[in-house]
Amino acid sequence: MVDDNVQAKLAALREQYRLRLTHDLQTLLAQARELSTHDQGIDPASLETLRQGLHRNAGSAGTFGYAKLGQEMRELELWLQAAMESDIAPTTSMLTAMYHRLEEILRELLETPDAAVTEARNSHELASGERAVSVAVLAEEEVSDHLIRSLKGFGYTCHKLSPSAEDSSMEAADAVIVDAARIDESQWKATLEKMPSAMLILLSDDGGFDARLHAVRHGAQGFFIHPVDVPSLERGLRHLINLPQQDPYRALIVDDDVELAEHFRLTLKSAGIESRVINEPRAALQVLRDFVPDLVLIDINMPGCSGPELARIIRFDDDWLKIPLIYLSAESNARRQAQALAQAGDDFLVKPITDVSLIAAVTARAQRSRQLSLALARDGLTGLIKHPAIKELIEIELARSLRTQSSACVVMIDIDRFKSINDTYGHATGDYVIRLLANLLRQRLRRVDHIGRYGGEEFVAILPACSLIQARDVVERIRQNFARLDCVAGAQTFHTSFSAGISCTDDWGDADGLLEAADRAMYEAKQNGRDQVCLAHSPQSPKTGEA
Repeated sequence: MVDDNVQAKLAALREQYRLRLTHDLQTLLAQARELSTHDQGIDPASLETLRQGLHRNAGSAGTFGYAKLGQEMRELELWLQAAMESDIAPTTSMLTAMYHRLEEILRELLETPDAAVTEARNSHELASGERAVSVAVLAEEEVSDHLIRSLKGFGYTCHKLSPSAEDSSMEAADAVIVDAARIDESQWKATLEKMPSAMLILLSDDGGFDARLHAVRHGAQGFFIHPVDVPSLERGLRHLINLPQQDPYRALIVDDDVELAEHFRLTLKSAGIESRVINEPRAALQVLRDFVPDLVLIDINMPGCSGPELARIIRFDDDWLKIPLIYLSAESNARRQAQALAQAGDDFLVKPITDVSLIAAVTARAQRSRQLSLALARDGLTGLIKHPAIKELIEIELARSLRTQSSACVVMIDIDRFKSINDTYGHATGDYVIRLLANLLRQRLRRVDHIGRYGGEEFVAILPACSLIQARDVVERIRQNFARLDCVAGAQTFHTSFSAGISCTDDWGDADGLLEAADRAMYEAKQNGRDQVCLAHSPQSPKTGEA
C-alpha cells in the first residue's frame, strides 16, 4: 500500500506548485509587458531574466501534471534563446506576441480544474524494511534438519516440507530447496505446483552437464552437489532473492527550485530511496560528508553557481570521484548537453521527467554506484567494509560526534579459538563461521552503524550516537546470541564465541587512539577467559561496567 503520509504531502505540494506557477506566470507577464513597451534598446539582462523564468517552469510544470503548459513555455524559451543568440535582437512586436501567448497560458492554468491535472507518475509502494526470507526444504529428514539448522544461523525462516502432506505456508516461501537425488521427481514436481512463486534450488549427487541441463529444463535457478557447501548455498539464495544487505539507496538533490526538489524527494521516498535536498550549492560539500549519497542530482541552472561549476568543485575531492553526478535541466540541445557533461558530469536527465522515469534512473545509477563502491570497499566473503575504509569512517564519525556533542563508539570483535576451528573442521567451515557472525552483526546493529571486517576473524563496528554503556549492552546481547548459534560442519554441530572491546569518543580524540583502545580492551577480554565484552577507559576514567 502506498504510504498515505507521502501521498498527502505530494498532494499538498501539487497545490503549492499551482499557486507558485500562477505567481510565476504573472511575473513573466509583467516582465514581457515591460520589455514590449521599450522604445529604446532592449536590455539583454532583462531578456535573460525572462528566459530563466521560462526555463524554470518549463522544467517543472510537466512533473506536477501541467505537461501542455510546460511544453508551451519551453517553446517560448527556445524561441527567445534563439533570438538572443542571433545578431538581430527581439523586436517589441515579437515581445508583444510573447506577452499575449503568456496571457493565454495563464488563462489556461486558471481555467483548468484540479481534477483535470494529469498525474505524471505511477504509484510506487514504499519499500518495506528487511524481512525474514522463507525457505522450504524438501528432502530426507537428516538432510532437511542439517540445512534448516545451517540456514537459520544466517537469519532465514525455514520449514520442512513433506510431499505427501498439505502445507498451508507453501505459497509464502521465497525459495524451495529440493533434494532431487533422494526425492522422486513426481513427488517434488507435485509439491512445487503448490508453490508457483517460489524459486527452485535442486540438490544432486551428479554434477555433470546432463544433470545440470535436466535442472534447467525443470525451472531450477540454483544447483548444488552433495555434500552441500552451505555457505555457497546461502550466497546463492542471497543472490537469487536479492536480499538487501545495505541501507536504502541515497540520493542528494541540489536544485534551487524548492517545490520541484521536494517533489523529487517525496517521489523517491515513495520508492524506498532516501534523499536529501539542498537549494543552495554552497551547502553541497558538507552534506556530501554527512549524508554520503550514492549519487547526486544537480540542476544545471542555479544562481551564483551553475550545475557544471558545482560538479567540478565536487570532483576536486578524491573521495567523491566515484559518485555519479547527474545533471537535471530542461535543456534539450544535444550540443549544450555534451558541453555540460564534459564538465565533470556523468549523465543528463531532461526536465520534465516523470516520476516513473526519475525512480528508474536514480535506482539504476545508484545500484551501479553501490556495486562499484562495494567492489572497492567491501570484503568479498562477508560484504562488510574492508580494513582500509574503516579508519576513514571512524574519522568521519569522530568529527560528527564533536560537532553534535554526542558520543560514538568503536567495537573490536575477534572470534575465539578460530585457528582451532580451521584446524578441526577445515577452512571452508572457518569461512562459514565468519559469515555467520557477519550476518548476525548486520541483523542486530542499526542501519546507521558501520560494520567492517578488520582482517581474518576480526571485525570492527562503528556506532554513532551511542554511549559506552549502550554499546556494551548491544554487543553483549549479540555475544550471547552468537554463542547459542549452531555451527554446522558436515554431520557435526559445534558452538563458538567471540571476545570484544569497546572504546568511546568521550575518552579518545583521534581515530588511531579509538582503534588501539578498543583493541586493548578486546585483548583484555581474551586474557580474562574469552567470550566476554570489556570496555576501554581513558586513564582519567574509572574502570567500571565490564561484562
